[in-house]
Amino acid sequence: MTYKFKATIPISKVFMREIAVRPDMNLFRFNRFLLSELGFGTDQLVKYKAYDAKGNCTAQYALFDLGDGALDKVTFADVVARGQERIEIVYDLRSNRIINLVFEGEMPDDAKLTCPAIIAEKGHNPGQFSDKYEDYMYENPVRGASSLMPSADDDDEDDEDDDDEQEELYDGGLEEGDDF
Repeated sequence: MTYKFKATIPISKVFMREIAVRPDMNLFRFNRFLLSELGFGTDQLVKYKAYDAKGNCTAQYALFDLGDGALDKVTFADVVARGQERIEIVYDLRSNRIINLVFEGEMPDDAKLTCPAIIAEKGHNPGQFSDKYEDYMYENPVRGASSLMPSADDDDEDDEDDDDEQEELYDGGLEEGDDF
């Protein structure tokens, strides 16, 4: 059995990662995986805040035990068994920047899949300490899209002329016994 989680950033409508994890994976190993995938430094403190279906914070996990267990002692099976459907990963404690990790359910095992694995993604990685997440692909272009569209008098007739020119330049290729 494999769990599927969806990672999003509250300040972005674009950023999304779907991640497959094994139930026996602990949060510490997952944290190393996630930070590496996002290009974040691993020398910063993080805190995982777990929430139940009603939105109540039911546990906090960190490198040091805050009372609910340390990251290296808590597995995803523990999180799911406790009914914690969402984990808020606070990756920048000073500015309270977070990634939401929502439990999407179980997936059938796939022998080709090495977990943890990102199985779907959208948007670029956020900057670990940047002031905001910018959706580069969705910014307004400098010039209008209509200037990038071909004009009405551009048609496929020119393509036929280009093909004829190419055939004239080609002399038939190599003859038998010719060296190249």
